[in-house]
Amino acid sequence: MTQFITHKWLAALGLASSIAAFPALAAKDVVVAVGSNFTTLDPYDANDTLSQAVAKSFYQGLFGLDKDMKVKNVLAKGYTVSDDGLTYTITLRQGGEISGRRGF
Repeated sequence: MTQFITHKWLAALGLASSIAAFPALAAKDVVVAVGSNFTTLDPYDANDTLSQAVAKSFYQGLFGLDKDMKVKNVLAKGYTVSDDGLTYTITLRQGGEISGRRGF
């Protein structure tokens, strides 16, 4: 009988602690723990996977990939290629920002 009551209390405690976690989920904050430190925030200097992942989380490129791995425009509005294939002209979309400077 004592064991049954103990299991009931443990189940109730588990339920209460899981319900208490819901306000944290509503805050939309994410905390991630990793076993090492990133070495740089410069996406061009990142030579380890963690640094690349951290930099990618807040830098955008001209182009990206969609869920089907097809190229999509991100900061670029579009591009054209010269007839000889040596010159690419990239048109930037309105409202972008480069390193905290005015938009382009």
